[in-house]
Amino acid sequence: MAPRIRLSPPTTDLEGGVRRAHLTLALLSTATHTALLLFELTHARQQLGVLGIGLGVSVVMAALIASRRVPALLLAVLLSYGLPLWLVAEVLRSALTGQGIPQEYYLTVGIVTVVIFSSLPAVRAFVVTALMLSGVGAAVLLLAPLDVPLLLYALFLVGMIAFLALYGQSVHTERVRGELLRTQAHTDPLTGILNRRGGGQHLDEVLARGSGTRAAALLLDIDRFKGINDTHGHALGDEVLTQVARVAQAAAGPEATVTRWGGEEFLVVWPDLEPQAVYAAASRLLEAVRTLRVGGLPGLTVSAGLAFDSESQERDELVNLADRRMYAAKEAGGDRWL
Repeated sequence: MAPRIRLSPPTTDLEGGVRRAHLTLALLSTATHTALLLFELTHARQQLGVLGIGLGVSVVMAALIASRRVPALLLAVLLSYGLPLWLVAEVLRSALTGQGIPQEYYLTVGIVTVVIFSSLPAVRAFVVTALMLSGVGAAVLLLAPLDVPLLLYALFLVGMIAFLALYGQSVHTERVRGELLRTQAHTDPLTGILNRRGGGQHLDEVLARGSGTRAAALLLDIDRFKGINDTHGHALGDEVLTQVARVAQAAAGPEATVTRWGGEEFLVVWPDLEPQAVYAAASRLLEAVRTLRVGGLPGLTVSAGLAFDSESQERDELVNLADRRMYAAKEAGGDRWL
């Protein structure tokens, strides 16, 4: 079934993508801190507390993200603002104790930067990252000057992460824009179904499959549509077109694709269906239109012409054949298919 195409991306899909990205980061952080903690347990045993805190934070964040009980917006706020504050506080606490800043925190700077740039718009991410680095940098310069080389490595890492994040965002933006333009170019803005360009391309793809398929095309035209526009106005005419597109898709079946071919004409394509099933679907479609009531109109009917790929494998010939049969149906009184 060709779904009604939406011109704006579903919000739930975007939130799901952000949540999956955050979960991936939390799991990577959990794995990294676990490996470091195991190393400390078997060797130095000097940073067990720091690594334990980092592992605990990672596990808690992964659990919150996976549970889906925290809204995506609140989760982004907690991650992108809470983690930098926690990191700066931990660096200051470690520096003030006189024991030095654990080297693991410089890795955490990079991890938190990734979280920030994956959660916030670019400008805000730069501001939050700059504030975090200012806090960490002040602690290092004033309280642990011997760690300046590690700080410089952390700054380089943050710069690379920011560059890659911005580049990835620009690539993603261009891809989304391109997909949106392609969708708009193949979608009828009134009914939300394929327009002639999109429907024609789909029919070409169906016919290109060649032997082994039983494709059929039904071209239908709303009877006396001009009179509806002239008498009741174009607003009601547009509503008629929208409702006919809706019931046509529902009645044609899940394997069919409905296209607004032009004006009040619609093209229904079945890519591979037995002729008897096509006949039944065409009759069902006409009956669905007969029962449609729009804006107090007494009733709507359509005339339609049916053609099979066994009669022609060329798109224009197939549609012209259906078109001739549609006009024959109109001349016979309408409200029928031939």
